[in-house]
Amino acid sequence: MNKRWVFISIAVLLAISTSACSSQSRGKAKGTGTEAHMVKAIVVNKEPLSVIYNLSGTLQPYDETTVSFEVPGRVLEANVNIGDSVTKGQVLTKLDPSNYLLQVEQSSKAVLEAQAGMSNVAATIQSADAALKSANAQIEAAQANSNKIKKGAREQEKAQAKTKVERAQAIHNKAQVDAKRIEQLYEQGAVTKADYEASQVSLTNAMKDLEDAHEALSLLLEGATQEERESATANVKQAQSGRDSALASKEQATASLEQSSAIYQQALVSKKQAELSLSKTSLKAPISSIVLEKTVSVGQLVSSGQPVYRLGQIDKLKMLLPVPDSEITAWKKGQTVTINLYNEIRKGTVNKIYPAANANTGTINVEVLIPNEDHKWMPGQVVKAARQSSGNEGILLPAEAIISSGDKPFVYKEVNQKATKTVVEVGKMFGSKLQITKGLNVGDHIVTSGAELLFEGAPLQIVQGEAK
Repeated sequence: MNKRWVFISIAVLLAISTSACSSQSRGKAKGTGTEAHMVKAIVVNKEPLSVIYNLSGTLQPYDETTVSFEVPGRVLEANVNIGDSVTKGQVLTKLDPSNYLLQVEQSSKAVLEAQAGMSNVAATIQSADAALKSANAQIEAAQANSNKIKKGAREQEKAQAKTKVERAQAIHNKAQVDAKRIEQLYEQGAVTKADYEASQVSLTNAMKDLEDAHEALSLLLEGATQEERESATANVKQAQSGRDSALASKEQATASLEQSSAIYQQALVSKKQAELSLSKTSLKAPISSIVLEKTVSVGQLVSSGQPVYRLGQIDKLKMLLPVPDSEITAWKKGQTVTINLYNEIRKGTVNKIYPAANANTGTINVEVLIPNEDHKWMPGQVVKAARQSSGNEGILLPAEAIISSGDKPFVYKEVNQKATKTVVEVGKMFGSKLQITKGLNVGDHIVTSGAELLFEGAPLQIVQGEAK
């Protein structure tokens, strides 16, 4: 007996031997009959030979994510259930939006109020501008009246006196503006008391100089009484005071406008935040996937970040194979891996080889991707895997096609619709198949089911399983 045959599974040999005995007795009984035997057969082809590592792993979704609400609330709708397919952007569940709608309404009202405040301040600024124009006009009128009173002096003297008045007026105006500005800074604590007092002294001196200039001018006027000159000077001062008041009102309104604008911007931010919170009461799928787990029900209170659904993409699956580190050099990215689940075979592809070994087991994880368009394989199932050796092919037959009788195993070939006993040499077992190293050629028709009832020359009828 061939030594390699000894290593075949004892259970397989027992089953084959029992079938062989039945085959001999049946063959003797029907050696002279003409009834055709109904059998199944395959055409011999060469197949890739896989190296068996007896590796196993657990199927996982290709991509998996847990989704949760970013805001708390009570579940109003739960639209999908475990096993449902969902598309990216599809609404999975909703929270009661009542509180968030109220927040949006309140923030919208605050925006309108802020807009009204800005409008009122803008109107105040326009009024201050109008008052400033009116004050300037009053100053011009008072100055013109004062000039008229001064006509009594000689033109040269009047011109000199007028120049002095204008210079004193300019100095006074500047001193007054400076004093007003320093007074505001002093109230805010931005300047010292000495600076403030110095500005008041400068203003007083400027005012005195202006009065002196007006008095000197009045002395040059002919035909004007003292009362008229004093009245003209007072009118000019009053007009200047009105202009200063209008300037102060405009500055105050401008500051109010800046404050109102800040309030308006804050109201807009609050409204956007409320609208964003409202939009988050609808939980949408971040990826097209399958619902793997559901943890909420309608009416349940949930907090932000609490897991609601677990989604996974299972059009293709992945698994991690724990490969001994001594064998990892034989594994390469892109290699084909044979995956077996309940005798259903699929081809996977090595996608990633992890860079470090597990300190506890001495193995290195190899990630394998497996096609699963029909969704028949599920995450969590345990499968067996074998790495396929490229360029290594041979003839493989199902174990039930090989019969052991006497010293050598044999199979039945179908030749001209009759059974022909053919001795073969058997090599290693690959999955559920045995390698035939000698005795068969590509294209031979081999009986796979019903062979235990055959004998040499038995008539055959192929009913199913013959290759096209």
